[in-house]
Amino acid sequence: MTAGTTEAGGWSIDWEGQCGGIPVWFTLYGHRAVSTAEVRVNDWVFSPVRLDQAEDLLVKALTGDATLRRGMAGLAPWRLEVIVGEEVITDNGREGSGRPDSEWELRLLHPR
Repeated sequence: MTAGTTEAGGWSIDWEGQCGGIPVWFTLYGHRAVSTAEVRVNDWVFSPVRLDQAEDLLVKALTGDATLRRGMAGLAPWRLEVIVGEEVITDNGREGSGRPDSEWELRLLHPR
């Protein structure tokens, strides 16, 4: 895990590794003056995420306790949803394009 600071006085945390034998990564961006962060999980962007929800969101997303489904035509073609407490947190977009094809995404599409 790598922690750092941003040019604007914020902070960041990066991690890359494996969950269940599948390569995954995440990055968190925040600022000490704000109680929310941007969370990026394998190209999926969640923002804003309350800091008290960030850990649960990461654990659930990375371990497969999330739902990947088709979005609405003309908008986001895919949506990633994670339930944290009683709240459904939905991604704000995905970097890259096309059909989800990473091993992690395929496990979300076809849970065992």
